[in-house]
Amino acid sequence: MAAALGLIANSGLCQTATLQSFISATPTDTIQLGINMDNSLEFSGKGLAIDLGQYGEWIASAAVSAIGVSQTNTSPGYPSTTADLSNAQLILQKNTGVAQFYFKAGSYSFPTLGTAYKRANFYTADTYGYVPQVYAAYVPNSNWSAMIGKLQAMGGYESGFTYQNLNIARGILWAQTNVITRGIQVNHTQDKIDLAFTLNDGAYSGKYNWLGASASYRPNLNHYLGISYVGSFSPNNTNTFNTPLLENNSQIANVVYKFSSDHWQVVPYLQYSLIPANPSIGIPVSYTTRGGAILVNYKMRPTEMGAAKLKNISLPVRVEYLSTNGGNVAGAPILLYGPNSSAWTFTITPTYQFEQYFMRLEASLVKAINAAAGASFGANGTNTSQVRAMVEVGILY
Repeated sequence: MAAALGLIANSGLCQTATLQSFISATPTDTIQLGINMDNSLEFSGKGLAIDLGQYGEWIASAAVSAIGVSQTNTSPGYPSTTADLSNAQLILQKNTGVAQFYFKAGSYSFPTLGTAYKRANFYTADTYGYVPQVYAAYVPNSNWSAMIGKLQAMGGYESGFTYQNLNIARGILWAQTNVITRGIQVNHTQDKIDLAFTLNDGAYSGKYNWLGASASYRPNLNHYLGISYVGSFSPNNTNTFNTPLLENNSQIANVVYKFSSDHWQVVPYLQYSLIPANPSIGIPVSYTTRGGAILVNYKMRPTEMGAAKLKNISLPVRVEYLSTNGGNVAGAPILLYGPNSSAWTFTITPTYQFEQYFMRLEASLVKAINAAAGASFGANGTNTSQVRAMVEVGILY
């Protein structure tokens, strides 16, 4: 569940964590479950409402999308051009009353910068399975809620599923964080402040040794400031595609600011992570990462009568930089592109949505700096840049 940025040049795995559960929320008289979405795409609101009387109203919705990917300097064994079904999901939720739940089932892929594209059928099987998210919530009032199950992870900004984000592909900062965690989370909302606390299994390891907390302050609808910390409190030697050794033993802190207006959204954020040395589990030296990103979106048609128009053209742009320190010991696991390596990325994603239908194009560049021989891009891992073009079309119903 954590993104394998330690293997990013070779594996194709990345995952997500997010503060968006608070960032994208709007003030209401009850705490709501739901799908965390950034502002370039949205569900049509045409989902099926099922009234079950004393059991409340359940809402069914769907996300289906196809993707095309073409990139330079791919990893061995991966084609440079691919077409795939990136999402095929049914979502069922009850978000009113004291007892609430959220259930998502289907297949998915998480395309990520700096990695080869892993097809949805393989990605689904190798990560969170065909039920990637399911949890129950106890919501006694508008100030408190408690959730248990397979939760969207705390920390970072971007989410995992493509339609949740401004860009089709996830970024390299996202790759340091967790995506889906199994555990519990308690939330408290009071006036302009939101707090959350979690105990979970980190990078989907099955070992419940991660703690996390987040806090946010929203003085008004235009401004938001949030901080978060998550990290493991005991060692874990699990090392798989979905639970990479380095990221699963890390401590991660984020600071996120968000400005929103009718047409603009601007989100700069900073990220720091520490991976302590622990030779007994195969980490001979400590590592640190320092990164920053800015995501900007211009939306041509803003809200109307308090509701977003479902006919819109958006122009999201993302710029990132990530540097690492450590790993320059023989036999140490690789983080990013080798010892003391760094990278920057640029992504632009013109997006069009009409009611439930959407289409978006994407162009991106990843540039590795101080990459070790064999640890970056191409058949021999010696190319230091990768260019990608993508297209995604779909339905959010």
